Amino acid sequence: MFFARTIITLLVLSSTSLVFAKDQVPYATQVNDLMRYYRVTPQIATSGALTHDSIQELVKHSFNTVIDLRIESEGTPNERKAVEAAGMTYINIPVTNDGVNESQLIAFKRVLEQASPPFLVHCATGNRAGAMWTAYRLKEGISPEIAFKEGRAAGMSVGMEEKIKKYWCAKIEGGC
Repeated sequence: MFFARTIITLLVLSSTSLVFAKDQVPYATQVNDLMRYYRVTPQIATSGALTHDSIQELVKHSFNTVIDLRIESEGTPNERKAVEAAGMTYINIPVTNDGVNESQLIAFKRVLEQASPPFLVHCATGNRAGAMWTAYRLKEGISPEIAFKEGRAAGMSVGMEEKIKKYWCAKIEGGC
């Protein structure tokens, strides 16, 4: 009897952890076919460009919302169709290589507040996704050291980092 109760308890606990894990983004070691994939929080991941296979990987890992930071000429209409056909919500916030401005950050924050997680934030290489994450974290009051470290890990290049520092550090009390 003790053995049966132990087995039942283990099964219940393991199925409970699966339910919770389904609402979280996987770690990079758990995904395939996603360029420069990085888990920034349990609900948000970043990556580079998506392919048909990477969209299927997002479905497999129960992502609900894809936030695409590319501009229209980079293929956003086709991706919108593919993401929506796969049953996920597609949001486009066009960001150029000039960096992230205030209105783009407001739109990003609104999506995080109103859309369904888990989220994938991506661009062509991860550069703009990392920059958006850095700007978001700075605006949320996270220390610049941590925000920039997270942004670099998410794909932000040195050149983009300089643009984010120039624009966003001037807006932070005490600067960066």
